[in-house]
Amino acid sequence: MNDMTAPVTVRAKPRGPDRYQYLTQTGPGTPAGELLRRYWQPVALIDSLPPGAAPQPVRLLSEDLVLFRDDQNRVGLIDRRCAHRCTDLALGRVEDGGLRCPYHGWLFDVNGRCLDQPAEASPTAKDRIHMKSYPLHEAAGVFWAYLGPGEPPLFPRYPALQGGPAHCYVTRWQGDCNWLQASEGNIDPVHTSFLHQLELADAQMQARWGVFANQARPELSIEDTRFGVRLYTRRAIADSDRCSVRITNFVMPNACAVGGFEGYLGEGGLTMLWDVPIDDEHHYRWEFIFHRSGQLDKGALERQYSAEKAEGDRMWRRQEQLYSQDRESMKGQAYAGLGECFSVHDIVITQAQGVVHQQANEHLSSSDIAIVRARRMLDEAVDEVLAGRDPRGVVREPAQNDFRDMVVVTGEMGTSESKERYCAGFAADASLFAVRERA
Repeated sequence: MNDMTAPVTVRAKPRGPDRYQYLTQTGPGTPAGELLRRYWQPVALIDSLPPGAAPQPVRLLSEDLVLFRDDQNRVGLIDRRCAHRCTDLALGRVEDGGLRCPYHGWLFDVNGRCLDQPAEASPTAKDRIHMKSYPLHEAAGVFWAYLGPGEPPLFPRYPALQGGPAHCYVTRWQGDCNWLQASEGNIDPVHTSFLHQLELADAQMQARWGVFANQARPELSIEDTRFGVRLYTRRAIADSDRCSVRITNFVMPNACAVGGFEGYLGEGGLTMLWDVPIDDEHHYRWEFIFHRSGQLDKGALERQYSAEKAEGDRMWRRQEQLYSQDRESMKGQAYAGLGECFSVHDIVITQAQGVVHQQANEHLSSSDIAIVRARRMLDEAVDEVLAGRDPRGVVREPAQNDFRDMVVVTGEMGTSESKERYCAGFAADASLFAVRERA
């Protein structure tokens, strides 16, 4: 097990006009890196590591690790470099209760303890060797890791992670840019009216997604929550005293809860996204698409995603070819000319900001209020970590591990109604995200 009591040396936070740029740096010992390590992060699909599988190399928060399942079906996440001569343990042999280095046969268990040193004269020398290792948790078909110090917090019972595989579709993409700009794209409600505008033949989908094509200037407002920031986006409905309202959430420190493909099934669904740093120039975009009914059309989702993916969870579209943008389709309602997959739209556009988006070149506007607040919240959370306290959203008490207040909804309300009261009605409905088994 990782030494949870060892002190961590953290670099000082910068100040000045680029004060939030440091949030793009997430390696060990960086302020933002230490913040991200206080939360559980998705690592790999459980199905990618069946019994008997080869060890799986993992790069996470600029750390090189290896994920493996031993011959007793225990799973571990340990340092990829052998403690002896730094050989790559992804080449190791799974046997005798652990992972054996192919160079000199040193054997390590899932907690990083050395079990065997075949060529060592002293029978107790192995007891002094302890590799870096991290706790794992299994949820929603994914292995999650805690890379921080001390006792891991409770794994959060977010609605999208409950209910098992029948209720959730999970996929992952690799993005070739920094995690922060990808995460900020998820909490930009205005871009849905432009980037994601499509020509949809299906009348039901037109009715569902038509709100996003409404380019009227939306009314945006935010409020802090115990887990992050709640976003309200209201758009006028023409010739009516009603408006559309979309409630979404920034979830500390690198996730969001929004409405997505599950919306065609009605209330009781949401999509959660995690933008997890591989290093400072690459990230994984994890998508957890949930609906309590268990009626997700996983076949349709799989077909759409598979059509856009190449090997290694990357898009087949390439930057040097301008992502194979279809300019002809842009003459119609396909706003960006990038096909129908929203994930592709998001990844392309955030990569187009540069590998590490330079905040000094921005001109933020009123529509960026959620991004501004999220940056400040992350900055405040770093201060909490530096002071030795848990940051916002970390849960340690079971009574606090209830996230019915993480409301995600797209609906209608009267223009004079209170959006906060509208939201509170959903938060009070204990059955909204409760899993409903199929008959």
